[in-house]
Amino acid sequence: MEPIEIGDLRDLIPKADSEIFSPDIYRETGFFIVRRVIPADRIRLWQNEWDRFYKDGLAGNRTVDQFNPVHLHEELPPVLAEIHKCPELLDVMQLLYPDLALFMQRFVIKDHNSRAPVFVHNDFCYDYGWPEKTTVFIPLSVSNEENGGISFYPGTHHFGYLGDAGELNTEIIGPDWPLVCPSLEPGDIALCHTCTWHCSPPHVSGPDRILVQATMQPANDPSSTALLRGEWRTRYRLNALPRNKFFVRCRSSRLRELQAKVDQVEGADVRV
Repeated sequence: MEPIEIGDLRDLIPKADSEIFSPDIYRETGFFIVRRVIPADRIRLWQNEWDRFYKDGLAGNRTVDQFNPVHLHEELPPVLAEIHKCPELLDVMQLLYPDLALFMQRFVIKDHNSRAPVFVHNDFCYDYGWPEKTTVFIPLSVSNEENGGISFYPGTHHFGYLGDAGELNTEIIGPDWPLVCPSLEPGDIALCHTCTWHCSPPHVSGPDRILVQATMQPANDPSSTALLRGEWRTRYRLNALPRNKFFVRCRSSRLRELQAKVDQVEGADVRV
């Protein structure tokens, strides 16, 4: 396959790591590291709350999804559930979206249950609403190549929606396409466009990797779940509708039906 030439985008990659956020550079690269955004006292508050939450409720029995083991399913205490409301974080994001809304927030962690790599993917195929979404990764621990840190393929958001969901084939963009795995410290944030290809290596050493993932978007997107800054710009609110009933028939429903048949056959084999 003929590799895709990344061209002048290479020159912008070092500039996408700064204490000053540039929306223009972000729109070209599809990712941006903003250093020292969250004050140290706020980070310590979140870390202490996380340590209590993990020790008291998760250390031995968190719910682990075999298809997505990094995703935390348990309900968060209020301090952690509202990290996306941090004023310093919103100051950065409002430079990108003056009327700013939330799509969702969750934790993605690499503890003893989830040391494996996460395959290359983008997020838009798993979301709904419009594709102008930005995920902000907020580390409560260090995040780097050794402990499974988030990694980006710059510029791949320009490919847009690819028509399906799953592991992406990086051979089509060629072996020379850069992969950026930044070393993040608590207080830093990493922005990632919803269509940017990203992944994470295995956790091989160091502390558990604890990331908050907050996806934000313009307030004209009907998939918005809360207004964070500015004014609402949509009359429609998709989040009031049951997402699992959007389709009568679709790829996901077919997969569930096929899995049910497999389970039925395997169950019959066990009984025999």
